[in-house]
Amino acid sequence: MSGAEAITIVGLISSIITIIETSKKLYDASHDAKGLHEAFRDVAQNIPLVLDILRDCQAIQQQVDKDRETTTDAAHKLELEESSAATKTVMADCHKKAKALESIFEKVMPGDGAKKRERYKKAAKSMKPGRAKKVVDLMASIMTKLQTLQTSRFFKDQLEKRDVDIKAALDKLSQLGPSLQEDEGTFRHSGSGAQNVNTGKGSQYNYNQSGKNSKMFNAHTQNFGKMDESGSDSSSDEDDDSA
Repeated sequence: MSGAEAITIVGLISSIITIIETSKKLYDASHDAKGLHEAFRDVAQNIPLVLDILRDCQAIQQQVDKDRETTTDAAHKLELEESSAATKTVMADCHKKAKALESIFEKVMPGDGAKKRERYKKAAKSMKPGRAKKVVDLMASIMTKLQTLQTSRFFKDQLEKRDVDIKAALDKLSQLGPSLQEDEGTFRHSGSGAQNVNTGKGSQYNYNQSGKNSKMFNAHTQNFGKMDESGSDSSSDEDDDSA
């Protein structure tokens, strides 16, 4: 491994730290958003632990790089290079997952200056089927990957100090699994009025009950949006992301 590649590992860890810190800032600015899925709170609670582990890893890797440059022991140098290669693989995967996590947080977390409507609108996106489970899976995967570095003698001692905390965090995240599976494809409704949802085949029938004026609507095609003066639909409010 060249010196440039070794330095890249420290830079990669630094980049992950920045990404996760950004996710934490997004959550801190928006954690009071009504309607936000509780899974985001559970994931955010683990961010300080992950950041502490990453900073420990960064300091260890800096020492590994320094030792690799100064050692004259060929066997030790090879060991240091093999450790760095394994660390780079782990961190590359963590970087990918941290970016995915940040992307979802950006979609559902309203900014400090967001108006009430925007806050509700963004928080509602956290209820998108599969999204809550995805953020939990991403955080659990990052923690599990970092945990594997315990197999390296350079990281072992420092990470073992965090072992109990990591296992407790992973256990808590794993307990969310069944409830998040149940959430998949379900609908939440708050406020007054009925909720009419057709999850199967066939037509949807919506009932408007108001005494003698009770009506039934058979909805085949429904279009929602603000109509401009020409009568065309001017709305464009779809959440077309895949996460």
